[in-house]
Amino acid sequence: MDALTGLRVLVAGSEPAVLEAARSGLAAQGALAEVCPADPHAVIAASAAGQPPAAVLALNGSEGVLRAGLDPLGLEAGPPVVPVLEVVGPREPFDGIAARRLRALVQLHTMRARNRELEAVIAAQAVSRRRELQAAQLDGLHRLALAAEYRDDNTHEHTQRVGHMAALLAANVGIGDRMVWLVREAAPLHDIGKIAIPDSILLKPGRLSDEEFEVVKTHSILGARVLAGGDSELLEVAEKIVRHHHERWDGGGYPDGLAGEDIPAPARITAVADVFDVLVHERPYKDSWSIEAAVAEIRKGAGTQFDPAMVQAFEDLDPAVWET
Repeated sequence: MDALTGLRVLVAGSEPAVLEAARSGLAAQGALAEVCPADPHAVIAASAAGQPPAAVLALNGSEGVLRAGLDPLGLEAGPPVVPVLEVVGPREPFDGIAARRLRALVQLHTMRARNRELEAVIAAQAVSRRRELQAAQLDGLHRLALAAEYRDDNTHEHTQRVGHMAALLAANVGIGDRMVWLVREAAPLHDIGKIAIPDSILLKPGRLSDEEFEVVKTHSILGARVLAGGDSELLEVAEKIVRHHHERWDGGGYPDGLAGEDIPAPARITAVADVFDVLVHERPYKDSWSIEAAVAEIRKGAGTQFDPAMVQAFEDLDPAVWET
């Protein structure tokens, strides 16, 4: 059986005699051979006139021009452009050996194209799976945040307000779009450890005793333990926020007494958003503050309680944001 039986091959070149000789040799090996000028537009037109060619056999060193015109982005799209010298030597006849070489090159091109298609399918499936896992993870984290929020917030909206303002602050300090998104999703979890704090302490009106306050302080460590060992960047950022959002810029916070830039940036951001929101909203143990008083308190804390850069980012916000 002829090696090229049924294969459509375009022979592209500029010398009629050479073109005809190549066409005849291909036809003798069973190919459906046609000739055309060594011009990308001519090859495209010839390709569209019938079944897609299995290969374009380039004569007279025309393969560079054809490849540049047929596949300018180097995506190996369309039929392979095969230099004639890869198939048959100068002054050699186009015989069965040459035909088998051409068949092998065509098969290699087909295998590579199918491999790329398979890789694209696998990549698309992997992206879809990651999105599904991320959506499930976010849903679980949102539920955790909501469970903690119902413990001591009359409006049940504190966590989302903190997430929204933290994201605005993150954008203002220029930490990148990815981290802004991570802070937006992770900041609402800052108080999940409060699930473990007794209602008699968490909901107590008025001032806590020193012993009771020590119990409340454990919520940062307890919450971080819930998120520890996570296998995603989101959980890592959330753990840092949960553990360190009560650290102070001057080192006087808890649980680890970190100071300055040793405190993770997402936690420094969330600290400002959290304190402001707590101040301007009623809690079981306090009345709400005015916007003006809360802004003044945040400003006063720059360099002691809060990172000055985060306070500046807070002051740079549109004042309308403070009222939402």
